Amino acid sequence: MTDRADPGAPGRVRLGRAGFASGADVYERARPGYTSETVAHLVAGTGVGPGATVLDLAAGTGKLTRALVPTGAALVAAEPSASMRAAFRTAVPAVPVLAATAEQLPFADGSFDAAVVAQAFHWFDVPEALAELARVLRPGGGLGLVWNERDGSDPVVARLDRVSRWERDAPYQVGTDFGAVVDASGLFGPVTRARFRFTQSLTREAFVEQVASRSTVAVLPDDARRELLAGVAELAASLPEPIRLPYLVDTFCTRSLGPVGS
Repeated sequence: MTDRADPGAPGRVRLGRAGFASGADVYERARPGYTSETVAHLVAGTGVGPGATVLDLAAGTGKLTRALVPTGAALVAAEPSASMRAAFRTAVPAVPVLAATAEQLPFADGSFDAAVVAQAFHWFDVPEALAELARVLRPGGGLGLVWNERDGSDPVVARLDRVSRWERDAPYQVGTDFGAVVDASGLFGPVTRARFRFTQSLTREAFVEQVASRSTVAVLPDDARRELLAGVAELAASLPEPIRLPYLVDTFCTRSLGPVGS
């Protein structure tokens, strides 16, 4: 089985961490955030709210974290990339962010009422990460996973995917049922899946930057990266501004059954 077909394969874990070692400023400018509809669904499905202690795992630049601040939950973020943590501290200064990976969380057993993972679960060593999440969550604690995925049925997205070689380099298969992966661990209750839609409007520059922010692009040799981004810029130049990219938002919510042996 290839790394791309196997969520959490070690090769992809290393690739993801290398790809996000820098470029947080581009990621922050070009990547979409999370709509109020998506956030409301995650909050309801995981129990995020006043009095709850919540972990935002692989928090990046804090795009989801800042949307959770108004819930009144006590938020803690974990992020392995130093550049991402620096951007996070600027964007969400009131929330502490720690250097940590999903497979080795520096928290005591049962520390959190809920945990969320945005746009990152596919980079984890999944068995290890789920075991750690089950350990640091209280029994019955909520887990929410979310992905903003470009809608490949849209003609502009389809052209972008071809030019940016998304089908070849994508770190996971878009539309993957991660609920089945979580269910198979035996550590969490039944997973509920829900999908939403939104459209992001981009300048031509941001359109190119969004592709540049992908970890799979960041790790390319310089010549290959420049060639790929030149093709994306050529596509952007052919499109009217603002360039509208439609998204499907895939969410998965579940509850912890407690750590193994509890």
